[in-house]
This record gives sequence, C-alpha cells and structure tokens, in this order.
Amino acid sequence: MKKGGCAVLLLVLVLIWPVFSWSQVGEDYNIEIEGRYWMPKLDSTVKVVENFLGTDIKLVDDLGFDDRKNFAEGRLQIKFFKKHKFNLSYLPMKWDADKIITRTIEFAGTSYTVGTRVQSKLDLNFYKVGYEYDFLAGKVGFLGAGIDVLVANVSVALKAPEVLPTPIDEKEDTTIPIPMIGLIGRLYPFKWVNLTAKISGIPLGQYGNVIDAEGSLNINPIKYVGISGGYRYFGVDAKYNDNSLDFKLNGPFVSLNIRF
Repeated sequence: MKKGGCAVLLLVLVLIWPVFSWSQVGEDYNIEIEGRYWMPKLDSTVKVVENFLGTDIKLVDDLGFDDRKNFAEGRLQIKFFKKHKFNLSYLPMKWDADKIITRTIEFAGTSYTVGTRVQSKLDLNFYKVGYEYDFLAGKVGFLGAGIDVLVANVSVALKAPEVLPTPIDEKEDTTIPIPMIGLIGRLYPFKWVNLTAKISGIPLGQYGNVIDAEGSLNINPIKYVGISGGYRYFGVDAKYNDNSLDFKLNGPFVSLNIRF
C-alpha cells in the first residue's frame, strides 16, 4: 500500500466512525516491541555544490548502488492512560559501490571524470521519537494523531583511489532533525486481525517536503504476539540554494510484534 492508499484508508475511517462503539479498543498491552524487516527499492538523486561545482548524481545509475537491499528496524511503543502512546524506532541503512563511472560527475567541489574508478558509500541512520494520541477509539479500531521527530544521521563518501598524483577522498557528514506530524488509523474486521495505516510528514514550502507512509495487515494468533506484512514509502524532496536531494525508499516489510 503506497502513500495514496494510506490516505484513503484514513479518510474511510473518519467517514465511518459514527457507527463505532465508543468503548476502548481491545488492545490489552502496555509495551509493544516490534522487529521489522524492510525490503525497499532505492531511487535517489543528490546534488552537493561547493565552489560552483556540483551535478545531479544518481546513486544507482551513476555510482552503482544496489537498487534493492534489506534492512532490519527496531521499534518500541509504550502505552499509558489508554489513549496515549510513546514511540521509539531505530533504522540503520548502508549502501556501498565500486564502479568505473560512465560520465563525468561533480560532488562537493570535486570533479570525477568519465572512466574514473569511484568507490562510494552511504550510511544512513534514522532515529525517531514520537507521541501519539488516539482521539477516537472503539471496539473495531482507533484513529489518532501524532508528533514525531526524525533524526537522520547521514554520511556520504566518494573515493577515487587511482587518480594521480593525488587520490581523491571526499566525505560529507550531517545530522538533521526533522519534525513531523501525522495520522494513524486501525480497523479490526475480525477480533485478531486488523488493518493499519499511518502517514506523517512535513511540508517545507519552497524547500520541498518529507513523507513517511505505510499500510499493513496485522494478525495476532495469540494474545501477546502478532505478525504483520505491509508496504512503506519514505521520501525526501529537498532543495537549498543549489543543493538538492530527491531520495525515495519504498517496498514491502514483514514484522514480529511482542506485547506485555
């Protein structure tokens, strides 16, 4: 389910909510630990300009990054006073490549000419902390709103070890906090089966936007253990001065949930 599907499901929950019973949803836990395995496709173009040198670089086509990789994510949710939830997550991701480039590229003021062997690496760590309040809750689901802060730790390195007389070795590191607001909805068509959708993000005006959206089917074969399968989309479209980033990850995930 892509970002549009998540928005549609949330809209449906809002429209049909008057038929719900107003008793608290039957999710009897205080702590939920989730281990997730995400299999996204990478689609990204980056431009870093320094001293007027910088071109659009496609991480997959130009540098040779794998367009599909698998990543493990850990999530923790603490529920208190029935409708309040505190969320934490950590998602580390890493790509690397070694390729003889087929066109001249410029990165952070350095030019890499066609035919140069370029060794590249991207380390991306997502730390997310947030608060959720389920303002509508019934026997068959809930609808809530949340505030998150996504801290993205980014490290990009490009090397050209065979360039003479001096090999090229460039690295850019940055840590960016991104505040996000969003909606989450859950619908129980059966007692131990639910459909969940969440969408969050922030509009940055002329500087772009950030969107994180997912939809999932969740099955609880026993009371305190659940398994899930779904689809997640994460996208950043950012522009600042002559620098730009068009970064997209989207793909299916599976997860195991343990509750206490």
